[in-house]
Formats: sequence, C-alpha cells, structure tokens
Amino acid sequence: MPEKKFSASRVHDLFGSVLGLFALVMLVSSPWQVDSSGPDPFYKGPLIFPLIVFSLILAGALPSMWRLVRPSIQASWYLDGHGRSFKTLIILGLLILYPAGLLFLGLEISTWLFLFIALKLVKQDSLLKLTIIPILVTIILFVLFKFFLDVWFPEPLLIEPVKEWAMELLRK
Repeated sequence: MPEKKFSASRVHDLFGSVLGLFALVMLVSSPWQVDSSGPDPFYKGPLIFPLIVFSLILAGALPSMWRLVRPSIQASWYLDGHGRSFKTLIILGLLILYPAGLLFLGLEISTWLFLFIALKLVKQDSLLKLTIIPILVTIILFVLFKFFLDVWFPEPLLIEPVKEWAMELLRK
C-alpha cells in the first residue's frame, strides 16, 4: 500500500482560528448589536440570521482551532499555491456577484448558476453532480426562504424584458 503523503499548513489553521474567534465574539455580542424588539417571532426576527451564520462559521473553524493547538508532527507554516488560490478567488468573485444575480436573475436561476459554475470549477464533472446538486440545493433554498421563513424576493429585473420578448414571439 502506498504511503499517504500528508502535509498540513498551520497558516490555514491560524486563519481558520482567527475567523472562528471573530465568529465567537460576534455570536456572543450579537444580541446587543441587533434590535430584536419587533413584533416578529424569534425565527423571523433580525437576530436569527447572524446567529445561524456565526454559529456555522464557528463550527467550521473548530477543526482549525484544534489543529492549531495540537499540530501534527508534519505540520509546517507554509502557504500552498504560491500564496494564490485561483479557484478560491474565482468562487469568491462568484459569491460577490451572487447578490447582483438575485436582483437581475432571481433566487432560483442565480443559485443554480452559482452552484453549477462552482462545481464545474472544482472539477466535479459528473453529470449527476452537475444536475442533481444544484437543482436540489435550489429547491431547498426556495422552500426554506419562501415557505418556512416567509422571505419573498422581488421579481428579477430581467423577467419583464423576457416576458415582452416571449409575447412578441407568440404574436408572430
């Protein structure tokens, strides 16, 4: 059996730990930062989103915190990819563009498109993964936001021109 080549970057663990500590501070202080005195129940109030996001960040950072405190023998302070991770930067760019996609294309198309491009970028080229995962996540987000959280997104800006174009085609 070939020996597994293992290398761990303590720089990554330090960054993850810093994010985790920031999330912990924000999680503890968010009840004082967010006004939750509205008529909405807790699960629809403005405090729920920061609590969910910072809890997820903290949970994701716990392994980095553990590895930073108890490093493996082979761990070193290096930064892989010559300091640049192009795929990560492209996905970050997609995340930055995602709100604009929500405005112009809507929740469903933006979510599906983001996931499809991100999966293709990280070489998850299986037809099953490229179709099922984006569709499933899009459906889950649609149901979660619109039916459970009662969050309705505005009609996409590009829907009206598309409707007019389709009506023009139907008239011909």
